[in-house]
Amino acid sequence: LLCIAASQPSEPHLFKARKVRRMGGGNAQKSEIARQRNAAAAAAKAGGKSQTANNAQSMSIKCSICKQAFMCTQGEGDLLTHVTSKHPKSTFEVCFPDMVKFVAVPNQGVVFKGKALALSALGSDAKKGYPKDSGAVEFSTKEEAVAHVIAEVSYINDEEGVEYREE
Repeated sequence: LLCIAASQPSEPHLFKARKVRRMGGGNAQKSEIARQRNAAAAAAKAGGKSQTANNAQSMSIKCSICKQAFMCTQGEGDLLTHVTSKHPKSTFEVCFPDMVKFVAVPNQGVVFKGKALALSALGSDAKKGYPKDSGAVEFSTKEEAVAHVIAEVSYINDEEGVEYREE
């Protein structure tokens, strides 16, 4: 926009033209949002984001006997149901060796093989979890769990002082 202003009011024939700047007026942000919407619509028409690819990636638990895959969110109870129904002569540890947890309870000087056994021995269930005063910690190997108990309890000096419960 041009604004014409008089340089001197006494001489009206001498005028000076100058530009006046104003803010706004650009549509760059609107254009960018429209481009993003159009790109998303084109991707949806071309197949979009498939949930099946994500589901296939989350099938990270496999039975070592029959190779059936389970989602990583599958609970220990569901996996135990698979073991008892499909492989009655086998054990949970054989079917799912990576899922076996060793629970160290330093307050009692005990290591439990399996979360379910530890929960039942501590008088709790899977929803409640371990009692807070028990100091229970899960480990992937027996050796790690035993080492934790030895480190936490001052009067236990070796593996023989740690009680180990399987069943």
